[in-house]
Amino acid sequence: MSRTYFDRSAPIAALATPEGRSALAVIRTSGEKAIALVARCFSRPQALLSAEGYRAVHGWIFDPHLQERLDEVVALVFRAPHSFTGENAVEIMCHGSPAVVQRILDVLYAQGFAPALKGEFSFRAFTGGKTDLVRAEAINELAQASCEAARQDALLRLTGALSRTLEEIRSLIVAVLADIEARLDYPEEEGPDEMAHWVQSIQRAQDELSDLIRSYPGGRLRQEGVLVVIAGRPNAGKSSLFNLLVREERAIVSPEPGTTRDWLESWVSIGDFAVRLVDTAGLRNSGNAVEAEGVRRSHALLDRADMILYLVDGTVGLDDEDRTFVERHPGALLLWNKSDLPQCMPAPQGWTAVSAKDVHSFGGFESMLKDHLSTYVQKTQSVGQYEAQVRIASERQEHLLRQAYEALSQAMEAQAAGAGLDLVALHIRESAEYIGEVTGDIAPDEVLERIFSTFCLGK
Repeated sequence: MSRTYFDRSAPIAALATPEGRSALAVIRTSGEKAIALVARCFSRPQALLSAEGYRAVHGWIFDPHLQERLDEVVALVFRAPHSFTGENAVEIMCHGSPAVVQRILDVLYAQGFAPALKGEFSFRAFTGGKTDLVRAEAINELAQASCEAARQDALLRLTGALSRTLEEIRSLIVAVLADIEARLDYPEEEGPDEMAHWVQSIQRAQDELSDLIRSYPGGRLRQEGVLVVIAGRPNAGKSSLFNLLVREERAIVSPEPGTTRDWLESWVSIGDFAVRLVDTAGLRNSGNAVEAEGVRRSHALLDRADMILYLVDGTVGLDDEDRTFVERHPGALLLWNKSDLPQCMPAPQGWTAVSAKDVHSFGGFESMLKDHLSTYVQKTQSVGQYEAQVRIASERQEHLLRQAYEALSQAMEAQAAGAGLDLVALHIRESAEYIGEVTGDIAPDEVLERIFSTFCLGK
């Protein structure tokens, strides 16, 4: 029978650093018996067993069965409850070759450790009361941050800024709920002053929920990145522009039309944003089945793109396909390429002259792209949200906060329609429960398992 996240009796171990060769690797362990089990395969067992928390112990990991040394290591000891998970823990810093890491893990498993599930260390920290669900998710978001802005946002959530905001909103709602339920017990005490106070508190909670909900598009773009698709007819210079932006020769550049049959992608940082940059197949009707499939995939990507860079060969000029594309995608950034060539025609109105092969003009083009990205992000949000101090970046959080907001709206509508206080209280209670799901105070087991299974192994 496979283990579940809720089986906390088993001590766990996993590699916490990326797989592959590196100078150092970190292997994490956690569990009530973690220190004693590591001591069984440590060259200085008494030093490890007697070490205070937050102490480093130098020694060797060895295979007790073969009596073979595996690697010289430093073991960091953490004693419950003063550890990340709240349990006893040892983190082993070893040399970072795959062979060393695998042998150490095999020995640890032989001592009684179970391979950790994805995100199981963070799950144990959550269930052990060391963190709430919002901050646990921020750990994963910080590990996956693709740009400086995403790092800053995730770090702010990790420090508890979002959790505190949600707790303040929930406390406001719960206070109204408690007041209403008291009036249900003593209806003769109810009066217009109390009703006005409840309405003001609910409106204030809705305002704060609305601010968080409106922050989601910017938070998502910072965390997930902006999908920027390069498009154009064959030989427009798409692959050259792609190579220029990623600063390496990733795409094959050839004068032969149809060289790019499928799309290529790379992550780049432009300004404050992580950009998923995609080079697509040249857009044209083709009798070649492979090229036609590449064009179909290109159109599918264009439908999902946050921003489109559409290139035209300035030495050839516009044709009907270009004009049709511009009509269908009015928000595309129109680039008149090959401006460095003497035969390039003047750029028409609305087009920007560029050279995808001129590295000296790259700074100006990158600056223009930064401005367009900033403008796009600000358009996806209400005024002021781009600079919001606390953002949400999780679709799960956004969905639950919308439900919390809607529940409060239903409470207001019920109160205005003269409905009984018991119905008003029901909707307010629902709103508080939705916020509780965001922070993990109320969360079904299957939801928790789904969330933590998306984390990195070793987190």
